Amino acid sequence: MIACLNQFDDVIQILANYSKLNFEVINDVQLTEKDKSVIMFQDVTVLWIAAAIDDFNMVKLFVERGARINHTTKTNSTAFRCACFNGNIEMARYLKENGADIHIAKQNNDTNLSASVYHKDLKLTTYLIDELGCDINESMNDGRSPLYFAVDSGSLEIVECLLNRNAQNFRANHNNLSPLLLAAEKRRIDLVDAISSHCSLLEQIEAQELLGSTFACGEHGVCDLAKSFEYFCQALVLRSDHNLPKHPRLSTIDVFDNRQECQTIDELKNLRFKDDDMYIEALLVRERILGVTNAKYRHSLRYRGAFLADCSLHQQGIGFWLYELNLRRQHSLPISTDDLRQWAAFFSDMIYLSISIPNLAWQTIITILVEELEHNKTTFDYNLHTALFLITGVSKILLKPMISPDTSKLLYGNIRTIVQRQYVTQTDGSSLLHLSLSNRTLTRDRFISSICQYPCLNTSRLLLQCGANVNARNYVRDTPLHELVAMPNQIDNTLIQCLCDAGAHLDYRNSLGETVMDVAKTLEIKNFLKIRTKLSLKCLCARLIQNKTIPFHGKLANALVNFVEKH
Repeated sequence: MIACLNQFDDVIQILANYSKLNFEVINDVQLTEKDKSVIMFQDVTVLWIAAAIDDFNMVKLFVERGARINHTTKTNSTAFRCACFNGNIEMARYLKENGADIHIAKQNNDTNLSASVYHKDLKLTTYLIDELGCDINESMNDGRSPLYFAVDSGSLEIVECLLNRNAQNFRANHNNLSPLLLAAEKRRIDLVDAISSHCSLLEQIEAQELLGSTFACGEHGVCDLAKSFEYFCQALVLRSDHNLPKHPRLSTIDVFDNRQECQTIDELKNLRFKDDDMYIEALLVRERILGVTNAKYRHSLRYRGAFLADCSLHQQGIGFWLYELNLRRQHSLPISTDDLRQWAAFFSDMIYLSISIPNLAWQTIITILVEELEHNKTTFDYNLHTALFLITGVSKILLKPMISPDTSKLLYGNIRTIVQRQYVTQTDGSSLLHLSLSNRTLTRDRFISSICQYPCLNTSRLLLQCGANVNARNYVRDTPLHELVAMPNQIDNTLIQCLCDAGAHLDYRNSLGETVMDVAKTLEIKNFLKIRTKLSLKCLCARLIQNKTIPFHGKLANALVNFVEKH
């Protein structure tokens, strides 16, 4: 296997001549793709590797020595599929002539024909269809067909090849897009024209409408509302001529100004020179054709929201983001950690610019964030930092003199909801209070960085007001005060005073037996701590027990045992 991966031909030849060599030993290997990404392939044999790295001589050598041609990897890939993936028709012919089963598909019924089509290999594609009789309409389990992949790859030549061999235009379950609609979504007018003549009139009309919507939506490239209007008009003319009216929404939506789609040319003409109205028309078209669960449609909503925010229209922009977020919740679609972090960035920008954030937005995001913290442990620490950034944002808002009592009550309630759950990071057991006092807490986002810098007095004070444990311990038994005073840089004494006022114990020891005084980095901090050191009789007794190693387990109440252990 090592010789094969490194293409040591001489070594391979010597080993291959060894009569007892087993060609079916399976291994897990990493290969570098054309885009330089590294992928792990499992349960592979030397023949599969030879085909994957496109070494035809090596393939022939192993086949001649009896290597099993139809061995399948963990993902059900074969040597023949590798030949199709690499566009090596000579290798594909050789393997077929020596018994390769051309109908073995990869996981999810990802066929060899789809692989050759996606990699724009016309010669291999025609070989698979015309000579080997591969089913031109056999689709993956999610409904994506060879024609879909041809459109996705952008090859007009292969699209025409497939259409001439009766490829069908059916929608994929994957995203509700047919090859024709995918071509429209990509603004590939040449592909739309090529496929349209093989489709029904309604399919052609919807392609025109979707194409029009892409020219209005900036995420597809340069916005061209004139072209958008042109394609919308063509579609309306066809609908009118053939009595194919649109089916209006059952209800209207605030974020779309409670509008319905245009049903006539005259209605559309009224929007022609109103950019915002044309964009809403495009979104209504996209929602009807793509469906509310489609990722591309939801991306359009988020893009519109971000565009409005960039134009200093944050209130309108947040409406689109909330609508998109609620669609995910209604249809149980996943909400990624990056999505939540983007919300933190959006709020941070609004706070920095002194723009009020709707209470509904706060409530929605905090609710979703708590749900993610409760159920998604894979990205728990990332989400907990997002929660911290939101709490810092709230601490800034609560300082504003004009905040209403209702908003103040809501925000305090939201923070208590998070604090009461006593979340700690999985990496080192740090509480939110630890994180708020650490200069190791980084934001890595320019909008969040504009209002979030740590240590942060306002954030720490808010956490304490909402019930955070001032003496919480991380995995090395450091308290938040340990974390704060151990920093080498200058510290605002107000932070230390805030923790002391909240009941921080200065004599608690970490796992190394160090008190806060022991870990303090500067003489100024040590002197400040000495002034505030007020040991109770209870603390002195606990320290005496620890210093004299007096046995206390089983002799004191559990609460007292815990107290003594902290000293």
